Amino acid sequence: MKKSSKLALSLLTLGLAFNVAAKDELVVFSLPNLSSPFEVQLSKSAMNTAKELQVNLQVLDGQSSSTKQAADLENAITKGAKGIIIAPNDVNAIAAAVEEIIDEKIPTATLDRKVQSSEPIPHFGANNYTGGQEIAKVVKTKFPDGANIILLTGQPGSSSNIERMNGIRDTLAADAGKYTILVDQTGNWLRSEGLRIIESVLPTLKQKPDVILSANDDMALGAIEALHGLGYKAGDILVTGFDAGPEALSRIKEGWLYATADQRPSYAVKTALEQVVAKAHGGADVQGLDFAPTIITQSNLNDAERIGEVK
Repeated sequence: MKKSSKLALSLLTLGLAFNVAAKDELVVFSLPNLSSPFEVQLSKSAMNTAKELQVNLQVLDGQSSSTKQAADLENAITKGAKGIIIAPNDVNAIAAAVEEIIDEKIPTATLDRKVQSSEPIPHFGANNYTGGQEIAKVVKTKFPDGANIILLTGQPGSSSNIERMNGIRDTLAADAGKYTILVDQTGNWLRSEGLRIIESVLPTLKQKPDVILSANDDMALGAIEALHGLGYKAGDILVTGFDAGPEALSRIKEGWLYATADQRPSYAVKTALEQVVAKAHGGADVQGLDFAPTIITQSNLNDAERIGEVK
């Protein structure tokens, strides 16, 4: 056999061996709650990337329980996972499980939400603090003389909620006294809670709110449903979201939602999985990815990552 033929055969054999190994090696993606449309999108994007990489990916649902998520991660270690990506339910509550992962030197990254740990964990996702700032700037541009605001915050303890709301509050506070928070309640990321809060508090307010600022799209969509039920029309109260999901983009098109923040979830999860898998196979260290989300309004609707899913 010629040397060139032997070399080609060797490379082919090596490639086949790598693919078999990749399919057999377990990579885990732990999400806090797969009832969330945003996290469903993260899961779909991860599975598509895993298929491209020929990786055995297991997506785990924490069901909004830090206890379950921690147990899932410990089980992943026991099963010999070669890489782990985590979107933590709480910034602190799964710290012990994360420390075990660090001790085992398993290639690891966080996605969308960060976690407290003894060593820095590479993080992938849009910068939530910057996103909060940019959403608040939208409000200030629309209402330069001030506004009355309802805040719908996400799950307490979630880094994405903490950072987004810090960005919003800091930006509004820069113009002291002009922007008044009439209501500040957590909707725990849930559409049903956004609906309930607005239905219950709006009729009781002495001052009409100008703005409903929501930490995610789901709560904003619930708020819009409540406004519609209470007899308001599109645009009567400015509503903002965060995530740029297909339904939110549809509501922007209709005028019910004024703005949302596009975190480009498919881009973030694809990059995270590629880097974690590469490290698991002896490649470069996981670097992380930090970028500013894009504010989406009617003027740039076609720039949204998921605009193709809008019906």
